[in-house]
Amino acid sequence: MNDIAFSCVTPGVSTGKGGALLTSNDLVGDDGNPRALMTVPSALILSLERVLEYSKVDKNFREVLESLGEFGRTSRGAILPFLLVQASVSSPDLPERVGIHSPFTEYVRSLPSELLPTFWSASELHLLIGTTLAPAITSKLRSLRREYDNLREATEPTHWFQTVQDTLTFDDWLQVDAMYRSRALDFPGIGHCMVPCIDLANHAAGEATTAIYEKDVEGNAVLLLRNGRSIAKGEEVTITYGDEKGACEMLFSYGFLEADRQSAETLFLSLNIPDDDPFRSAKSCFADCAPGFKIIDTGNGEVDWKGEFVWLLCVTAEEGLHFDLARTVDGEEEMQAFFGENELRGGAAELYTLLGKTEMWDVYRLRAVAIVQQRVFEQMQVLYGTQEDAEAMSHGEGTEIRERCYEQTMQLRRLEFELLERAYEDFEKQKVELAGSEVVRGYLARVNDDGDSPGVNPEQEDEDFS
Repeated sequence: MNDIAFSCVTPGVSTGKGGALLTSNDLVGDDGNPRALMTVPSALILSLERVLEYSKVDKNFREVLESLGEFGRTSRGAILPFLLVQASVSSPDLPERVGIHSPFTEYVRSLPSELLPTFWSASELHLLIGTTLAPAITSKLRSLRREYDNLREATEPTHWFQTVQDTLTFDDWLQVDAMYRSRALDFPGIGHCMVPCIDLANHAAGEATTAIYEKDVEGNAVLLLRNGRSIAKGEEVTITYGDEKGACEMLFSYGFLEADRQSAETLFLSLNIPDDDPFRSAKSCFADCAPGFKIIDTGNGEVDWKGEFVWLLCVTAEEGLHFDLARTVDGEEEMQAFFGENELRGGAAELYTLLGKTEMWDVYRLRAVAIVQQRVFEQMQVLYGTQEDAEAMSHGEGTEIRERCYEQTMQLRRLEFELLERAYEDFEKQKVELAGSEVVRGYLARVNDDGDSPGVNPEQEDEDFS
């Protein structure tokens, strides 16, 4: 009805996955021009640009969008209210239609409910305690509640809100968030958007991905068979939702973990600045990055970590870190941070760069590894300590815990514990190596006022250092 062209593919069902995109013929790819499997007209690409265009012809929606201010000028802040208004266009519970019927009205009606963790019961969420998904869901639900409350307050004067206010609920906002979060694609040349029908394709990572998506010269969205790929009739056509996404993010955004997933890939652990740090408040104000670090499975048997925030915990005032309050031309106070004579205009990232140029670099690295290893140990303790209770919780038919939620949580717990365990071991090796550095040995000798300390056990040195 809307000029979406299917070529040898058709909507269908995949066992264990629900909706899917299947081949209607044998497909044989080559290394030349990729074969087009689907073409979606540019007018059906639900992006920020498309929403802004739609607002020009629907005064009721324009009123809603303008009332949201800066939030309504972002992709997410424009698309979610658009989905909500489109859902209300066809709602039988409203006294009148507010909004213009469009192809997206039927698109929204056709979308299935996604079993994302934001819809899990309290008992199902309890299973997550000890995983990195638990705090992520808590934070997300708080954020969604703030957005919903702000939506109601901002749009209260609009005709749309006056019509829907008696039936609009927080669950409606959860639903459009789930639609967007689980289906949004980062489309080349377009940005974050939703593309009807292409979003029928399920996820497969790495070499299992059989199709790619891009924008053609006319601005249409096209689904292409990967070069050299062949798919038999009736088999599933897959795209990647992001090979770099970790287990926590996959379950958080898409509501599932691949059955054959072998690693958690990445996980984020929060960090707190110690209460006895005299710069605790200043560092918190100055920090321009997430308060924690990410553990990464490099895929070559090793574990790495990244996190600019960690370096704020590794340097003291005696070593040159200090903060000042400056008054701006507007009369407001502004926090300024310095390392030595260098003002840290680039935030924690610049601190990391400057630390790397100092003679004390090995000392700072050892401090950082000790900090992240301790945090890994704490996470392992919580995860291990809650495992027995999680396993003992009743699940399945007749309980408050759905079988799928239980299985996915158990898989997540296992994958995260395995990655944490590997990280702890790798960080232990790094600590021993760094403790043997001449720079670290010299630093410890000065701190302990022992002079040179050859022959001292590096592990004991490291213990003293920590």
